[in-house]
Amino acid sequence: MTILRALFFAAVAAAIAQSFAALALTLARTESLHAARAAARDALGAAPVTVQQIVASRIALGSDPLAAIAPVVSCASLGAQPCALRTTTSVALRPSGAGAILQNNAIVAEARIEISLRSVVSDSAGSAVVVAHRLALLRTFAEPPYASYEGDAESAGIAPSSLTAGTLVNVIYRNAKSGASIPGNVWSTAPAAQPSLTPWPQ
Repeated sequence: MTILRALFFAAVAAAIAQSFAALALTLARTESLHAARAAARDALGAAPVTVQQIVASRIALGSDPLAAIAPVVSCASLGAQPCALRTTTSVALRPSGAGAILQNNAIVAEARIEISLRSVVSDSAGSAVVVAHRLALLRTFAEPPYASYEGDAESAGIAPSSLTAGTLVNVIYRNAKSGASIPGNVWSTAPAAQPSLTPWPQ
């Protein structure tokens, strides 16, 4: 009887130990998942500004702003392990037709670039733990600052596409006597770039 009781208690102890081991493993996996999500969030948060700087420097140098950008790789620690998680963020650039109300004067040459970001966070064994995406927009110009971060494509407040020239606010200058009028926000190259010696009609 004593042997059976001992075997019973040993089985109970083994079951409890197994439960604690499973709980510890679950907690470790949860911690790893939280850390991986944080790493992906950090990578996607920093990437648009990095891309903006790269695109701006390319435009300043006269090179192709849409040329390929190498994936950005970073490490994140997990507990005592200094580089337990590896984040690889790939970047794809393409022209964007979102909000085509652009300043298309040759001096300004405003355009938009869509930034497609994909971050993959892998563990020490190389298995993907988290995959995250982000879609952002840049405004580009022929003059400094050359590129500015517009925000996420879903929330950047971009106006619907339009073929009409102008800014987001339409301004008309009208002569009170003659009734002649000119748009104050025309950015088409010919009227904006060519100075006129003809006085304003009286």
